[in-house]
Amino acid sequence: MTKKLYCTQNNGDCKTCSLVNYNRDCQNNPLHGGARPGSGRPTTGRKPRQLMATDPEWIKIREYADKIRGKNKLN
Repeated sequence: MTKKLYCTQNNGDCKTCSLVNYNRDCQNNPLHGGARPGSGRPTTGRKPRQLMATDPEWIKIREYADKIRGKNKLN
C-alpha cells in the first residue's frame, strides 16, 4: 500500500488507522477498488424507452422488435 502524505497517524498506514470507516481514509478517499478501464458490461447502443400500449399493441410491438432483432418467436 502506498503511503498517504496527508495522513498523520500510524505512519500513513490507513488500514490500521482508527479514523478509517467504510473502507475510506481520513479524507474520505476510497482505500481500494474503484473504476477500472475496460470493466463493466459492454454497451449495446440501446437506450431504455418507456411507452404505454394496450395488450394487442404490445404484442405487435414485440413481434416487430423480434423481427428486426432476428428472433423467431416471442419470449
